[in-house]
Amino acid sequence: METAQLYHSLTFLAYATGVIVILAGGMLVKVLFDLSKLTRNVNETAEIVKEELTPTLKNINKSVEIVSGIIIKTDEGVNKVKDFIKKTPLNLLCKLSSATGTVAKGFMSGLGTAFKFFAKKK
Repeated sequence: METAQLYHSLTFLAYATGVIVILAGGMLVKVLFDLSKLTRNVNETAEIVKEELTPTLKNINKSVEIVSGIIIKTDEGVNKVKDFIKKTPLNLLCKLSSATGTVAKGFMSGLGTAFKFFAKKK
């Protein structure tokens, strides 16, 4: 009787193991199918993003080149104006203005000192 019970137990174990292996295999196939579908979707999304970003990056690159050219031309213009000011009497006028400002400041300071000196009551 014990061998019959052992035989039935082993048979049940074999069937249960078979069912579990079939279920695990089915789930593994489903996971692999979903993973394949996900990979295709990611690939399609990457292609769409690539198609959309390529013209945008070209436009940004062109804009950067234009702005860089404007900056270079502006810098050249500023340097030309600086050179022009150095070579013209305007530079002399600026230096003279600075010097006369210093002289005027000294004159006003001396005038104030003299006024204080004479305004003192003895």
